[in-house]
Amino acid sequence: MIILETERLLFRPHEEADLDAYCEMMADPEFRRLSGGKALLREEAEQSLRSILVGQQDWLRPKPMGLFATIFKQEGRYIGRCGVYPHRDEENIVIPGEGTLGYYLARPYWGRGLATEAGRAFIQYGFGELGLTRLVAGTAPHNLASNRVLVKLGFVLLQSSQGTGHSCHDYELRPPSRRRPH
Repeated sequence: MIILETERLLFRPHEEADLDAYCEMMADPEFRRLSGGKALLREEAEQSLRSILVGQQDWLRPKPMGLFATIFKQEGRYIGRCGVYPHRDEENIVIPGEGTLGYYLARPYWGRGLATEAGRAFIQYGFGELGLTRLVAGTAPHNLASNRVLVKLGFVLLQSSQGTGHSCHDYELRPPSRRRPH
């Protein structure tokens, strides 16, 4: 079941067949450094994907929000996970009408404009189909490419914060009719 499609990408629920490519991506130390973690051992990555699979089991009513398997159409290959998932407050409570944009692509697919392409698709999906009133995103300050993608997509930097051993740039985007003047 395809959730969304762009010129070069397909977004669908994760499948067992994604396991090897997912594990390879999660074991890449540079990918994990820029996405805020350490490289995962195969067993840890398998457990991570299995929890994703369990979380999306209700196929009769697929969840409209989440990080979806991202397929590079030209190769028919799983290259990461992208999407909009519910935004939560400091107490982990979902904030109605708000979503968090995420894009995590395997390193061989960096520098091709795919994160921007995925981001544009999920911005349209979030504001159009889901009727969201605000999208947020966060990225590490040293992840320069990810910061550039967010700015290119129209996100505005709200703050830079320091937390439990890491720092983050926090961004927001509102639909054109709800944007605040700068």
